Amino acid sequence: MKRMWLTTTLVMCGLVQAAVGWNTASADDKAKGAELLPKDTLIFLTVPSVREAKEQFEKSLSGALLNDKELKPFLDDVTAKIGEFSEQWRDDIGVSISELLALPQGEITFALLHASERKLAPLLLMDYGDGNDTVEKLLKKMHDALDGDLAEHSIEEVDDIKIHVYTFKNHQQGNPFKTLAYFNNEKSLVFSTEVTALKKVIERWDGKNDDTLANNAVFKYIQDQCHDDSGEPSVVWFLNPIGLIQAGVNIVQTLSPQSGAGMALVVIPILGIDKLKGFGGASFGGSGDFDAVSKSFLYAEQPTGVLNVFLFPATELTPPKWVSADVGAYMGLNWNFAKAYQTVEGLMDTYLGRGELAKRMDQIANSDNWFGIHPKKDIIDSLDGRFHIIQRLDTQDDTSITQQVLIALEVKDEAKVKKILSKVAKSEDSPLETREFNGETIYEVGEDSLCFAVTSGQLVITNDVPALEGMLRTERQPSLVDSPAYRNVAKHFPAKTSMVAYQRSDAQLEAVYDMLKNADTQFIDGIDFKKLPSFEVIKKYLRPSGFYLVPDKKGVLSVSFQLSEGDR
Repeated sequence: MKRMWLTTTLVMCGLVQAAVGWNTASADDKAKGAELLPKDTLIFLTVPSVREAKEQFEKSLSGALLNDKELKPFLDDVTAKIGEFSEQWRDDIGVSISELLALPQGEITFALLHASERKLAPLLLMDYGDGNDTVEKLLKKMHDALDGDLAEHSIEEVDDIKIHVYTFKNHQQGNPFKTLAYFNNEKSLVFSTEVTALKKVIERWDGKNDDTLANNAVFKYIQDQCHDDSGEPSVVWFLNPIGLIQAGVNIVQTLSPQSGAGMALVVIPILGIDKLKGFGGASFGGSGDFDAVSKSFLYAEQPTGVLNVFLFPATELTPPKWVSADVGAYMGLNWNFAKAYQTVEGLMDTYLGRGELAKRMDQIANSDNWFGIHPKKDIIDSLDGRFHIIQRLDTQDDTSITQQVLIALEVKDEAKVKKILSKVAKSEDSPLETREFNGETIYEVGEDSLCFAVTSGQLVITNDVPALEGMLRTERQPSLVDSPAYRNVAKHFPAKTSMVAYQRSDAQLEAVYDMLKNADTQFIDGIDFKKLPSFEVIKKYLRPSGFYLVPDKKGVLSVSFQLSEGDR
């Protein structure tokens, strides 16, 4: 029985493996993607056209990298290893990995649906085009493994489409599902754990049903916001956050009626979480200045409750002059800190009593551990809300990599913050040690650990001492904001944003790549990482990438992109 369940699992894994393969596609006249699913779909992920996605990948820098002749010796090892697995897969499920990868020839969609009020159903749809022979082999192998001792096979017909249902005879022994069902129609294979989910797809097969995810107002708004002039997306996704939470609560109530999980449905509106109506996005292949673009949108109209903790007003955000041009990554953001604190205070006062948070802040200030520093009056009220974060990777003896981070928080009153740090440093049992550097005081906590400084109107916290010292030097290295690489990225940022980010892929990957290439350990038997070419070969295909966040009347839009050309 265990062998039969293993074979069935391998068949299903094979179909999923095929679903991420690349091959040519042919269009069908049936409804597609979001048109096949009900409005209340909880999770949706689709590749609308495998053919177009493959073409986009081949034109990308990643596709060019995989075709570089200097990478071939390493890829030959990888191909040989895949060949070993392929023979094992052929023995277990009747087809090879190459046949599986050749199977998807159109749309691929995964979804999570309501099977009933308190039951969910995953669903996988795949167009297989001319791969009928491979599909027949897989389905026969699965049928032989399931029908008999493990499951009872039956057929249910809906609108002239046959649904094959396998009802497991003992679903508690190694099998998480009671049923496995599928139908095969118009060169499309659709699987689910619930017959109800398949029926919902069949109801929408002709494209004439109005109750579809494609007609969901939130889904439509998100996709409109994520539209890109480069063309049709290669991937589209969506999830319903509040729907998932409510479904989870309902399931817990069903499994454990005495758990009190239903109270969560009362608390959710109070916290404002019910405003999270949708989160989705789309990814696009390269076009013009971009090698790839990805957009996502969080739909939260008129946020209330805890959502007000995460308000990021749009403003002009640029790296300060002290940020060096050689950083691996930079991020700047503008956070409404005052509103965030007011929200937390209001929630605590609601549940714990009026003025409770203020009392607790006073208690912290009077404790020995805080040296008389008041968290609200001395710290939170001093912050302007703008943050600057830089990051780089540091190698140590070619055997380990540490992440160095510097966070600079803009302050309203630099003199006040300096006075606070000085007070802490002079207190008895203070963990801070001080030293002077170029006219400023650096506060350190232990050797090779965190250090602090207040300079240029910012409170700086970091584990990267060289970066802090570079910031404090009068003669600084070339600034990131003036570098051609950053300018090529920043010209695609809106004038005002809530958050911006810049990353040099080569700086982020080089240390990891070299350590992997030079390691004495063989990570995967049969694959020699020493055959990897020098990083200079990889570097040719790496370009800077950017990210920005902008608020919208119904939520927030985020956009990430990688350039196709330009300075690194």
